[in-house]
Amino acid sequence: MSTITLSMIVKNEEKHLAGCLNSVKDVVDEIVIVDTGSTDNTVSIAEQYGAKIFYFDWINDFSAARNYALSKSTGDWILYLDADERLDPNSKAELKSITKTKNKIGFYCTVKSLDSEHGRDNQMTYVRLFARNNNITFNGSVHEQIIPSLLNNGYEINKSNILIEHIGYDINTNLKKEKAKRNLELLIQEYRKSKNPYLEFQLALTHEILENYSEAKKYFLLAAENKSFNTLYRAHSYTSLSVIFNNEHNINEACRFLEKSLLIRDNDAFTHLLAAKVYLRRNDIKKAIEHCNKAELFNNDLMNGKGNTDYSVFLNEEEIILCGLTIAKKAGDNNLQKNYYRKFINYVNSSRLIEKEKYVSTIEKLIENKPIDLSESVTITKYANNQNLPILVYILKEYSEMNSKLELLEKLLDLFPEDLELKKCLGEFYIMCNEHQKAAEIYLNLAETRNDDPSIYFYLLSFYITDGNYDGLFQTIKLIEEKFFNIPEVMERMSLIKSKLTGVPSN
Repeated sequence: MSTITLSMIVKNEEKHLAGCLNSVKDVVDEIVIVDTGSTDNTVSIAEQYGAKIFYFDWINDFSAARNYALSKSTGDWILYLDADERLDPNSKAELKSITKTKNKIGFYCTVKSLDSEHGRDNQMTYVRLFARNNNITFNGSVHEQIIPSLLNNGYEINKSNILIEHIGYDINTNLKKEKAKRNLELLIQEYRKSKNPYLEFQLALTHEILENYSEAKKYFLLAAENKSFNTLYRAHSYTSLSVIFNNEHNINEACRFLEKSLLIRDNDAFTHLLAAKVYLRRNDIKKAIEHCNKAELFNNDLMNGKGNTDYSVFLNEEEIILCGLTIAKKAGDNNLQKNYYRKFINYVNSSRLIEKEKYVSTIEKLIENKPIDLSESVTITKYANNQNLPILVYILKEYSEMNSKLELLEKLLDLFPEDLELKKCLGEFYIMCNEHQKAAEIYLNLAETRNDDPSIYFYLLSFYITDGNYDGLFQTIKLIEEKFFNIPEVMERMSLIKSKLTGVPSN
């Protein structure tokens, strides 16, 4: 009968460790835990699960610590996890079944990383289970790998349906940056020793988290253009390049890298959704609709367990619906807009909200431009979150019942005081109500804090034109032309505005 060792390295993991060990305690025969310097209750928690505990002085090398843990493991099979990971209960039977033999095999497992902040969980396959052999070692001081050693020792690597949930990156942006800073120095040191596309890919991801976008672009491009590199990582790199260029308003480059990514991998929901947004910016409505439909199709496959698990991003359905609504509005297609509103209502109906019926009926009233009462307003704000806020803001932009609209916008802004689209929507509302001073306060504040967004300056233009403030108008035109001269769509819009200003006193 084959035996399984859970092999782990830990440091100050009292928050997560019990959850990890609970998930595997009835399927592994041995728990080996190597502590690299905990000062909390990590070790005492491990002792409660009968773990064999060893200590290792941290030398800034994850592989060294993992290899030490391997040296203390005695099972026929090694399952390695981090403390912030959990084995899915439905995977236990398969884990026991595929470890009955003692062949030289490693198994890909799907690691699903949760991200409630953005509503975009992602999953990727890694070899996390393999037959133990004294010649097998991890390599790489950070983002350590086991596959090269397995292949060098004649191992066969097979797929499995084993699912591991990773909760460690279900944290806010600041904590993600702290983790990235910790890894960056180790990655740089490793890359100096051995330049390879995998390290370039990891360097790019790390720089992206840290918002070092010029460095991220450099390393993503190196990884993507290396044709010997894993195709999924190459496609991911091209898509990431497109994201960065799109955020920098360089739509031509964003399109170029999107096309490269889709040539390699045409079934990724996230890439198709990005393509829908990019082509919408180019006014190519036909392609925008086509890619939005594909994003929905491949995301549904993923949700139903039919998609490619090697690397996939789970999209929030509301994000796809919002994209579809935005396309419909730009196209002036009322039927398409009604179709996506219907999808949103169906999506809410499939949820497990306590006051689902009231929430749905209130959403329908907003869509149909009917007034809502105080209790209905409370229901909307009660269920508002980071994932559904963008679509709620979209609906409110279209909503024409002024009293209800103002009440909802102000309540939502109390809940989400930093949300850019919500602030812009409220500014628009104030202009419609001739509350010019209130609108100006919002737009001026946004121009100070979010001066990378050209739409804010266009809102300011609209305010100055309405208010007859020609000094502010021409100063803002000058700012737009200086800051966004390299963005064709902005310059085209500026030309149109200036052509309509004939007869307005110049500064």
